[in-house]
Amino acid sequence: MDFLHILFSSIKGMFPDLLYWTIPPLIPFIIAEQIWPVHARPRWRDYGMNILIALTTSYLALPLGILAGIWSASVRHYLPWKAFSVSFHNIAAIPVIGHPLEIAAMIFVPLLAHDFWFYWSHRLEHKIPVLWSFHKLHHSDELMNTSTWARDHFLQNSWRAFFSIFTLGLFFDLDFADAGKAALYSFMFLAGLSLFYHSAIRVRLPWLDRVLVTPQVHRIHHSVDPVHHNRNFADALPVFDIVFGTYHRPAREEFPVTGLGDEYRAPRSIWSAQMGPVLSAVKQLLPGISKKKPTPVAAS
Repeated sequence: MDFLHILFSSIKGMFPDLLYWTIPPLIPFIIAEQIWPVHARPRWRDYGMNILIALTTSYLALPLGILAGIWSASVRHYLPWKAFSVSFHNIAAIPVIGHPLEIAAMIFVPLLAHDFWFYWSHRLEHKIPVLWSFHKLHHSDELMNTSTWARDHFLQNSWRAFFSIFTLGLFFDLDFADAGKAALYSFMFLAGLSLFYHSAIRVRLPWLDRVLVTPQVHRIHHSVDPVHHNRNFADALPVFDIVFGTYHRPAREEFPVTGLGDEYRAPRSIWSAQMGPVLSAVKQLLPGISKKKPTPVAAS
C-alpha cells in the first residue's frame, strides 16, 4: 500500500513536468547542431522519436526505481555494517566559501558515486547479451544528437536505477532534505552535461577531454568503427575510463559516424522501440520458443 501511494503520488502531475524538463533544455543545443553540425544535420523526426522514447520510458521505469530505494532502505537494517551517514550541513559552516562549497559538494560527491556505479553497470550492458538487447536502442541512433541523451529503453533505466539506487542505499544514509537537494543539484548538472556531450555539435575541447565527458569523447563510444568499441563508458567523469583502461582520447578531427549499422537498425515506431528489445531478450533467455518444432513424419 505504501509503495502504491508513493507511485501514484510520483505519477500525479508528472506529464507536464516531464515535458518542461525534456523539451526546453534541448532548444539551444538543437539550434547549435543546425548551425555547426558534425556531419548531416539531425532532422525533426530524429528529435521527435527520441522525445517519445524518453517520455514513455520515464513512466514505465518509475515503479522499479521507487522499489529499489524502498528495498535498499529495508535491507540496510539487516546488514552486519552500519550505513555511512553523510551530511553536507557542516560544510556550509565554513566562513565565506561555505555555501558555494556545500552546493559544489552536493553536485560532485553524488556525481562521483553515481559515475563509479554507472561505469560498471554500463560495461555490463555491453558485455551481457540480455542487457545489450535493451541498451542497443540507445546506440542505434544513426544521427546521434542532443536528444539521444534520453533515448533509453525503460528496462535499461529500471536496471540502472536498481543497480545504483539499491547498491548505494546499502552503504550511505542521507537524510531526506540533503538527499533531495543533492539529487536535484547533481541531476541538473548531469542532465545539462549529457545534453551537451550527446549533441552533434562540431566542437573540440582537448583541454577538457580528461576532466569531463565532451561531445568528441562520447561520440567515440557511439562510433560504428570497431576500433572504438567498448571505450569511454563514463557518464560524466573520464577518470574511471582512464583508471580501468577503457579511455580513448579523440584525435583532433576524430568525429566518427554513429549507430549500429546492419546489426540493429534504428526502430521507426515507439512500439518497436520499447517492445522489440523485450522480445529479443525473451528469445535469448528462452531460446526454445524461437525455434519451430519439427513437423512429425507420418508413419508409412
